[in-house]
Amino acid sequence: MAGMEDTLQALNDLISQFLCLNRPLWSSSDDADAFLEAVDELTSTIHSLESMSADHILLESFDHLLERCSLRLGEELQHLIDASGFDTNCSYPNTRKSHDDDDDRHTLVAQPVSNFDIIVDALPEGVIFEANRIAKRMVAAGFGDSCAETYASSRLNFIDESIARLGVHAHMAEMFKSASWEELEIQIMCWIPAIRVVFHILIPSERHLCDSIFEGFTSYSDVAFVTACHPFLQLLSFGNFIAAAGKNPECLFRIVDMYDAVRDILPVLDDAFNPEVAALRECLGLSIKAILMALENLVRRDPSESCPLDGGVHPMTRYVMNYLVTACVSRHTLEEVMLLEFGSSDPSGNCPIEPDRPTSSLAIHLAWIVDVLTGNLVSKSKVYSHAPLSCVFLVNNGIYIIKKVNGCELKVLLGEDWIKVIHSKVNQWILEYRRATWGKAIMILEMDKRFCSNVNVITEKLSRFNNFVEAICQVQSRWVLVDKQQGVDFSILVEELVIPAYRDMAEMLKATGSAGESYMRLEDVRSRIQQLFKAMTSQMVEDLPSRTASHPG
Repeated sequence: MAGMEDTLQALNDLISQFLCLNRPLWSSSDDADAFLEAVDELTSTIHSLESMSADHILLESFDHLLERCSLRLGEELQHLIDASGFDTNCSYPNTRKSHDDDDDRHTLVAQPVSNFDIIVDALPEGVIFEANRIAKRMVAAGFGDSCAETYASSRLNFIDESIARLGVHAHMAEMFKSASWEELEIQIMCWIPAIRVVFHILIPSERHLCDSIFEGFTSYSDVAFVTACHPFLQLLSFGNFIAAAGKNPECLFRIVDMYDAVRDILPVLDDAFNPEVAALRECLGLSIKAILMALENLVRRDPSESCPLDGGVHPMTRYVMNYLVTACVSRHTLEEVMLLEFGSSDPSGNCPIEPDRPTSSLAIHLAWIVDVLTGNLVSKSKVYSHAPLSCVFLVNNGIYIIKKVNGCELKVLLGEDWIKVIHSKVNQWILEYRRATWGKAIMILEMDKRFCSNVNVITEKLSRFNNFVEAICQVQSRWVLVDKQQGVDFSILVEELVIPAYRDMAEMLKATGSAGESYMRLEDVRSRIQQLFKAMTSQMVEDLPSRTASHPG
């Protein structure tokens, strides 16, 4: 063993020359090569001693020297990576400067990316080659874990800067936990493109870099990769925070956008992050389901007992229907969420999604929400003390619902049978209006056969009818019909009921030979009815839906 002691002394003298240098060894390629050769010789000698069951004390001395070498190799690896980080003066593609109003500092913020089929060369090829040489020695020396940790620690500045350039922050959830939903929406619109860049470009690039540096050492490559990418994964916590914070119906659309963004990264998702992304997808999906249930409960429990004085469309009707119209734009995502039983379904989301049919889960749920709305409107209509106005209110809201359904994908989702049912209800309300209002007019014109030739009775009835029509027009001209065609249809239905009865009464008067100055001409009655419904439709207010409609309450 005397020879081994001499070898130890020689290697210690040689290696100590490098360990004592106060500059990076890799600043000189000759020094780097010589140091690695010495480390290789030291490692080889230790393996030989281990195979010979050499003296434990001597072997411990060799191990101590190897540990010192590994510490220096770790320092050299860190210096190599740190020296090759971001240069704030470099020409970075798709960036703009975000200036601080208080000083001259700026942050380079990445512009939207449309091409995700790229790999970022985060380190120069020469640096990767040298880092690989260091990694091989540290792994061979038994310090692979330390090497992976050193690598990951050295990458943190790059990764933090990458996140900052995307206009987001790894700790967004903590930063905005007290923010309003309007403020959160702004952050969501930053988070969505950022998360796509992170998982489509930055994480695959980091995986490629780790595999290059730790080539042949998969387990250490995985450790280095997962540790280095932890700040990227912290961005997911913002998604979980939004899923928990977004409980109101208005939150649906942004959460759907986030769900879509998470689903879009599934095809390129690294296996190492499957659990975290799957958990976020589940969390967002459950939030979407809860919001749709919240919408149903909002409609069912709407405490408002007030209705428009003119019998127009209730704010709740506008809100719900505009909401559903907008939701239909995302019907494929909503149907997917409805179908998914999180934790047991295909995690890649490859199950067939067919929302455009009345029997789909989404269609059934939306139809139920509209049915709940209709029932709520019937209850609200009882607020009116005037029965005809209740009917006008229900007709207006029913027609509004039908127009909204026919004007978008809701028509396909709810189906022709559903639309026929709501049409039937509207027609029933129209007939109820005609009976409640103009049925009374017909009763005035009803004539006992015993008085068919009595001029006074006939003229008195015609006079009462004329006064009744004027009273109706005076009151109901302040009401509103939301559809011009419906105004025409109303007029025709009323004329079909009133004109024949009025004509008969006028003919009776003529038969008596009276001049009939006390009653309107037949055309005047028809014109008066038409003017009434024209006045009602002229007060119609156009509806201007928006993506983020405000709650009526």
